[in-house]
Amino acid sequence: MTGGLFSSLSMAVRSLDAQRVGIDVAGQNIANLNTEGYSRRRADYAEVVTAARGVEVTGIRAVRDMFLEARLRQEQPAEAREGAIASSLQVLETALAGTGRSLDAQLTAFFDSFAALAQDPTSMVARDAVVLQGGQLAAAFGGAADALDTTRRATDTDIRGGVEELNALTREIASINSAIGSAGDADTEGLRDRQLLAAQKLSRLMNVTVTQREDGGIDVAATGGRALVIGVNHYDVTVVNTPPQGLAALTLGDADITSQITSGSLGGWLHVRDTLIPDYESRLDSLAYSVATEVNTLHAAGTDLNGATGQNFFTPPAGVAGAAAALAVDPALAADPRKIAASQSGAAGDNEVAKAIAGLRDARVLNGGTTTLNESWAQLVYRVGSDSANATAAQAARGEVVSQIARLRDSVVGVSLDEEAASLMKFQRAYEANARFFSTVDQLLGTLLNMVGTL
Repeated sequence: MTGGLFSSLSMAVRSLDAQRVGIDVAGQNIANLNTEGYSRRRADYAEVVTAARGVEVTGIRAVRDMFLEARLRQEQPAEAREGAIASSLQVLETALAGTGRSLDAQLTAFFDSFAALAQDPTSMVARDAVVLQGGQLAAAFGGAADALDTTRRATDTDIRGGVEELNALTREIASINSAIGSAGDADTEGLRDRQLLAAQKLSRLMNVTVTQREDGGIDVAATGGRALVIGVNHYDVTVVNTPPQGLAALTLGDADITSQITSGSLGGWLHVRDTLIPDYESRLDSLAYSVATEVNTLHAAGTDLNGATGQNFFTPPAGVAGAAAALAVDPALAADPRKIAASQSGAAGDNEVAKAIAGLRDARVLNGGTTTLNESWAQLVYRVGSDSANATAAQAARGEVVSQIARLRDSVVGVSLDEEAASLMKFQRAYEANARFFSTVDQLLGTLLNMVGTL
């Protein structure tokens, strides 16, 4: 009889310990409800198969779904790439729209000033207005070129910052791998939470391949299979400044991997910097070059108030590349508006050149005679807006896929406050029941010992 009571007492103790662990685990889950990367914990129980009977805790494990973790890493780079493109182009859109109150307005004002000069070719007031509008048009082109260059340099800064973050994450993963490998029998679930979170953050910067190691660590490789992390070793991506503008090229080991990074935030910033901005600059420079050459061709053939010919209105551009940033009114003409050629022959009242230059406003002089100067600017602005809108739409679409996978993963690994509260109550009730059972057995055992003692 006494042996049975002692056995029941021992069983109750084990059960109390088991329920206490359950309470601790539920409490830990609730405490980490909003902890980024935390995977909910579960206590594993098993029946005690010896004569002592009862239940015991065999371990505490984190609930994870490695398939969903891998799917999330696969989808995040594309969504992050479109987001990086969209955010960069949205800033550029705003800058171009505000440049000189929009370059198309400055083009119109410039040609209108020549139309006003045609009304009175000898008017110094009208000539001063032409010089003023020419300077403002050149400044508007320069402002647009500066906006493009600013966006390029901003994305280059983003790229450098992204590389710093990438290297910090690979160092963190290598450090975690080392800690897991040396942990022995200690609990490593917290380390694995940090490990997976770092891998997810890494996948938002660029597309990576993650391979699980037998020792609990992970290996990480970049596009093309180049190693970023192998066990406890990490390999930094290096930034190299390239001429002539000092933009960042990315190397891993002895290889230039800049062109291989096409996804993630780094891929998006590289696409803006190396593909989109050069295209926009080429279009803007072509427009500025056409404005300068078309106006100069007509103006140089005319006669100014001094009877001279051959005077350029704008400083002739050295070439198409850089024409927008370099556009300027010819210094000699700017200093003496009498050098503006309004007439063809120099005869009094002749306004043919002023009229011809004013007519460039509606002339189709670009793209094989199919596009006006204003239409060319509108096409450039439309291209920027279209690229921005497409990136925003693609980000939203890919973001929805990422969100759905994240929700599936969270349904497995995430902490549900309602579920944990129910578990906490269940373990508390079980603990209380076992405590009462323990108290009852203890009282019975005490009574029995007292009875034996009186015999």
